[in-house]
Amino acid sequence: MSTVEDFFAQHDDWPWNPPRPGRATFHYLIAVTEGELRHDVDHVTRTVAPGQWLWVRPGHAQCWHPPGAARGPFILFEPDVLRPDLARLLAPLTAHEAPAVLSPHPDDTAWLQQTALQLLDEHRALGRRPLDIHHALRRSLLESLLLRLAHSPGVAPIGTVTAGTGRADRYARFLDALELHFRELHQAADYAELLGCSVRTLSRAAQDATGKGVRELIDERRLLEARRLLRGAQWDARTVAVHLGFTDPANFGRFFRDRTGLTPSAFAAGESPILPPRSLG
Repeated sequence: MSTVEDFFAQHDDWPWNPPRPGRATFHYLIAVTEGELRHDVDHVTRTVAPGQWLWVRPGHAQCWHPPGAARGPFILFEPDVLRPDLARLLAPLTAHEAPAVLSPHPDDTAWLQQTALQLLDEHRALGRRPLDIHHALRRSLLESLLLRLAHSPGVAPIGTVTAGTGRADRYARFLDALELHFRELHQAADYAELLGCSVRTLSRAAQDATGKGVRELIDERRLLEARRLLRGAQWDARTVAVHLGFTDPANFGRFFRDRTGLTPSAFAAGESPILPPRSLG
């Protein structure tokens, strides 16, 4: 737990001079209270204005920009810090495909910022209270903050992935399965079998949630991973092709070029401006 200004000051010229993409392994949650923050998430530059929050989730590719005049609390936490029951409740907010920039309702802005500052104060109070009390207070403040953020416009309502029945639940379970198996399972029938439903039933759930077909969503997830590995991890095209289950690197090249207009090597070399993703996340 820190502030944007302290974080940049402590790290001086890293990692934004020169900017270098990397893969997030923690949750990065930043509230902007002053100035404007620019940050690349999955190769798209996001601009975060005062009152908005940036959320980079584990697995996302990110790249820092120079800090400018941005100010505000910066919360960094591990994926397993939330209690299982609360993690299920907050699944729409912590999901891989949830919005990177949150714009809470204006009535919530001051409360959210104040709670974030209280969390920062408790983080800095290490040694002031018994350690178990200190950790419990930090957890409680973080959970309260996330529950309030979960009602931001653009975030699926709490409970939509925990209802237990219906198309929303089926689509949520598909997303979980896709995140686990997109490297080796590439057909709608694969996921229908995994979820114990028909392809038609799964397709309806996907159409209701996104307006897209299951195969399109699978391809988008594979493309997103390819972009992350080529630009962020700097893998070569052949290695990425194998990692994503392509039996022939040439097929991967066509797959990537048809969807981005670039060859994998051209994208990896940064020969063209970064394109908006057509994918989840």
